[in-house]
Amino acid sequence: MTNHIIAPDSIDGQNGESNLAGNVVSPKGRGGLIPQPESPCIERPSYSLYYRKTTTKEGTRRAGVWYHGLKQHGKSAPVPIDIWICSPLHVEAITSCQGSDFGRLLRFKNTLGAWREWAMPMHLLKGYGEELRGELLSMGLEIDPDGHRYFNRYILSQHPSRSVTAATSTGWNSPSLFIMPRQNIGEGDAIYQSDAAVSGDYGTSGTLDGWRDSIGAACPGNPILMLAVGCALAGPLLLPLQAQGGGFHVIADSSIGKSTALQAACSVWGHGEDFKRTWQATGNGIEGVAVLRNDTLLALDEMGSAPPKDIGGVVYALANGEGKTRANRNGSAKVAKRWRLLMFSTGEKRLATIMAMAGQQVQAGQEIRLVEVEGVRRYGCWDNLHGRLSGAELSEALKVASITDYGQLGPEFVRRLIDSGKAGDLPQALRALTNKFNAEPGQEGRVAERFAIVALALEMAAKWGLVPLSKGEAVAAMVELFKGWKDARGAGSGEDRAILKGLADFISRNGPAMFSSKHDENTVVRDRAGWVKDVKDSRCWMLTSEGLRRAVPGFDLKRITAALDKAGWLVEKDNDRHTKKVRTQEGSMNLYHIVVPPDQT
Repeated sequence: MTNHIIAPDSIDGQNGESNLAGNVVSPKGRGGLIPQPESPCIERPSYSLYYRKTTTKEGTRRAGVWYHGLKQHGKSAPVPIDIWICSPLHVEAITSCQGSDFGRLLRFKNTLGAWREWAMPMHLLKGYGEELRGELLSMGLEIDPDGHRYFNRYILSQHPSRSVTAATSTGWNSPSLFIMPRQNIGEGDAIYQSDAAVSGDYGTSGTLDGWRDSIGAACPGNPILMLAVGCALAGPLLLPLQAQGGGFHVIADSSIGKSTALQAACSVWGHGEDFKRTWQATGNGIEGVAVLRNDTLLALDEMGSAPPKDIGGVVYALANGEGKTRANRNGSAKVAKRWRLLMFSTGEKRLATIMAMAGQQVQAGQEIRLVEVEGVRRYGCWDNLHGRLSGAELSEALKVASITDYGQLGPEFVRRLIDSGKAGDLPQALRALTNKFNAEPGQEGRVAERFAIVALALEMAAKWGLVPLSKGEAVAAMVELFKGWKDARGAGSGEDRAILKGLADFISRNGPAMFSSKHDENTVVRDRAGWVKDVKDSRCWMLTSEGLRRAVPGFDLKRITAALDKAGWLVEKDNDRHTKKVRTQEGSMNLYHIVVPPDQT
């Protein structure tokens, strides 16, 4: 099918003007009239793209895409038909990613006369294409309601020679190209391709100097603000560092500044309010946002609004960077969504508290992936007011700044990283910083490394003059926050602490109801977990293996007894066993003899 492009409205990228003769007037200073070829005789069937209202030999055409065809009426000669399909829309290129995820790069004029581009996935043309038209309508393209069949066929009929790499997530496309929905940073012919327009994300306003003089200027002396900004900057470092994702959860009471810190983090990449999300979403919904935040920042506000039964799994998925594996209609597995990012979360409740509402117990892996940081400082979440009279006044100033000068720092940080050519040196720099945290290997070491990644990002930004911090200030602040986390967590692994706490809570909650007194064998107890006896100044709880499993669900017996033995809670044992044989009214039984320290009850 023949295609025509008639009366383009730009010359070398500059707007032209149509004169009465239908010619295009060149921009000022570029010469005289450039004659436009006479309107061709339209071949039928064909599509024509008119960039402006045009008079042809066959009539006047409004700007847009037209279908010129022939319609048969009985035995008479075919009658020409001309159908307006949509406002000006041009297919610029074919997009694809490694032989799949094909699409088309569309360039079109919206209702206000501005040109827009969108890399459209081809699968949106399936069926009648309602999803595709809905997205284009929301972006300002005008489409004839009755012309949807012609609209789909027009796009399918276009086969431009240009081919562009389709990036289905934000972030690193190559070591020299960083993809964003609104811009590319670096070198390479690729474009972000998504099922929907993302007009509210990664927006820009104001200047980098404006951000630096407002939010940046408030960073010195404020560890929580530094953590927020550093977490936002650290996302692009994960790939060159080959580091796993994860995040931080700032806990504080309402209205003391934690959400303000989150907005400040959002302003690194976009609008302080529009860029953030809340925990009040399904796992599927958060997965979609995670793909859009790949290699940048996922900011989640108000953890207390999350569905308690889902939140534990969501934390694992977000940190591990992979969504659920789902099936196609034919039963085969779809390709799971993947991402790589850091989270910055806020809330008044801890993860363990929310999971407990659904009868679940927080696992050490979840605590390590989403590190909890106490947000209460000297003035709400702040330590240095920088001349303001109160923490509330500083918070208000930061909120205003986050929606005034935003979306500048993150892209500039990536640009400096690419230009530096030093991405290969980052792992060595991270190891040197991590050593300053003096963390024990294992779980402590993993958390220390995440704080060190944030410190590294801040130190790099300070060196490049992007954030007004003195050398070493960011490292000192992150070491302080790490020590606070370490002190609040206590010694030992997370699993050990969860086991000990779970058992202590079980005994405190069910002691009288589920334990028979060894001093009164006639006591009748339903659902018995064991027996209890007085030993000097303490009580010894003698649990059956079934009772111990019930007291600490989610762990196998061997893991439970190892933690109890390591903590010194097992007080009586036979030889190399963890149990001691005891005669009861039900016969001889091997029981675990446990004394819970007073500070744990």
